[in-house]
Amino acid sequence: MLKFNTSLLQAHHLASECKFTRQVWDFVAAWIGQAGLKPSNWKPSDTTYDWWSNITMAPKMPKKAVRALVMLVTWEIWKERNARIFWHHESSALLLFTKIKSEASDWCLAGAKHLSL
Repeated sequence: MLKFNTSLLQAHHLASECKFTRQVWDFVAAWIGQAGLKPSNWKPSDTTYDWWSNITMAPKMPKKAVRALVMLVTWEIWKERNARIFWHHESSALLLFTKIKSEASDWCLAGAKHLSL
């Protein structure tokens, strides 16, 4: 069972270093065919800002779409973190990825045209 390490719950850890988060990003990168979003391809970073800059400024990726997607994935990971801590409910990385895909579709229907993947 994967758990978020509460002693390291800093934004940077949750966004880029957590094993669960990295599994989710692997699914996302494969889904949209963007190797730059695969954690094994990320440049090392020490801060959340550096991490954000590195993955949203990668060449050959549409910046607006990637930024929207990063916000969506990060938001869903944060909600998963809260569900685990406050409600003792855990989703698998695959289930969270499925939620992200569904939410991305909803965002597109609501007018997030840059997120059309």
